Amino acid sequence: MNAPKKFRFGERMDAPVQGGTANQMPLTRQDEQNLDEYVGKIKETVTILRSEITAIKNGELEVVSNVFDEKSKVLKWLELRTPLVEPFLNHEAAKKRNLKKHLAELKKFIEEDDAMLSRMAVAARTILREVEKITNRNGLGGVYGKSGRKLSDAPKGKMRIDQEF
Repeated sequence: MNAPKKFRFGERMDAPVQGGTANQMPLTRQDEQNLDEYVGKIKETVTILRSEITAIKNGELEVVSNVFDEKSKVLKWLELRTPLVEPFLNHEAAKKRNLKKHLAELKKFIEEDDAMLSRMAVAARTILREVEKITNRNGLGGVYGKSGRKLSDAPKGKMRIDQEF
């Protein structure tokens, strides 16, 4: 026979209020662990972003592709865990862990990283456009025959061979 399911909401109602006021939702051990893991992952993300920004400023652009997967994983982790932490942003436990300060720092580095990557994307598109202009300017865009028509536009099977020399 299956054991009865336990829900965290029931645990929370049975838990004594820890260091909070009566109007604050009590934390379970799992909630405190989620807060600790969340703060740790924010610090890890800030470290990754800081190293990427420093590398870009130093001209080491290969770092962008090297840290992409790692950065995506930690940001996805934060995105998925945010709903577990969000109800406790104003809780005493979050204040004790300086969660809002860490979130503000994360926001600052995400905005700086986004601005640098956006500028790199604009620069890459501009360079690509200029290379295409140069290529098109120096080429005729295809091979032309004696009549001045593109050979690729000539009807297939009706091409004549000039036998006069």
